Amino acid sequence: MPAHSLDLVLSPASDDLIRSRWAALHGAGLPSLATHRGASNAPHITALSAPSMPEHVLARAREMFSALLPCSVDIPGLLVVGHGPFVLAESVIVPPGVTEAVRELERIAAESRPPARPWVPHLTLGKRLTASQVGKALEVLADVPAPRAVEITGLRRWDPDQRVTAMVVG
Repeated sequence: MPAHSLDLVLSPASDDLIRSRWAALHGAGLPSLATHRGASNAPHITALSAPSMPEHVLARAREMFSALLPCSVDIPGLLVVGHGPFVLAESVIVPPGVTEAVRELERIAAESRPPARPWVPHLTLGKRLTASQVGKALEVLADVPAPRAVEITGLRRWDPDQRVTAMVVG
């Protein structure tokens, strides 16, 4: 069953910056989110993923993130996740209030789902890369302007049952 999610979305300028990195990977023939054509495809940081998104979770998310957004987040560098195939992402350091809000949402949502893995905020660039593709991707991205920070301007909900996104905040 596809997961519902709450995603932190970027300002237009920050969105463009991440999309330029997607495009560079795609232009080099590497796996990239540039080719994903789904309704949910936009640079984002997943804050919560769950089998369903009950209204009380949405209400609490709206309440907390209305006070936290917009905000700037630091991008210290690239992150490689997995044991192969790999995910290549921009690592993200969020303000403490955002981390606290995500932890609270995880506690609330845990009533209706299994415990989640620890939250690792990131902006995905490419999925299902081999080890050699990761090496090539690092070379390609070395020539593309790297963000040092991005602006988060909203929180959206992805509903895979209806295949739609809707803004919760912003």
